[in-house]
Amino acid sequence: MNSFSVHNEKDLLNSVAQGDEAAFTRLFEEYSDLTYGFAIAYTKTADSAEEIVQEIYLKLWLGREKLKDVQSFKDHLFIMTRNHIIDFLRKAMREKKYQQQLARHFKEVTLTPHEELLFKESREMIAKAVATLPPQQQTIFRLRRHDGLPLEEIALKMNISRLTVRNHLNKALGAIRSQLQSHSRELIGLAALLISRLK
Repeated sequence: MNSFSVHNEKDLLNSVAQGDEAAFTRLFEEYSDLTYGFAIAYTKTADSAEEIVQEIYLKLWLGREKLKDVQSFKDHLFIMTRNHIIDFLRKAMREKKYQQQLARHFKEVTLTPHEELLFKESREMIAKAVATLPPQQQTIFRLRRHDGLPLEEIALKMNISRLTVRNHLNKALGAIRSQLQSHSRELIGLAALLISRLK
């Protein structure tokens, strides 16, 4: 995959360390497929692998000044990817266990009128937040969270790239969470749960 020499790689890393966005784009183009392939081998889902790739390269850019001290970028990238995958798998296990516990709870326990009211208010909060999003973000959010369509299908349906779909979805979720912050913790928690259950 690496189409340039060690010397040129060092020059590239130094350029990135100095804030050269074009050099960073080249670095991404050279190595993102390698990162993605490694990530999907362990996560087993394209969405999760892509999320890991985005997180890694965002971290690389934010810490770009340290790249000038990297001797082997491939080794450095491997370690970063491995650590992100480990964190992802640990988080996924915790979330799965938590969601299973919640599912059992709501299956076994009859909701009180207060709890039913909270769930209704939470859904209404999310609906109001979604209504304030730009039209394209609203459409992508509903196709993904409500209809359960994969990113590839949304991209084809809307005639945009998969990465664009992912970016709009992330912005939509960020905006929704930001709007929910003004409500009580109880409502925020339930709303967050409802959003996660739409994934």
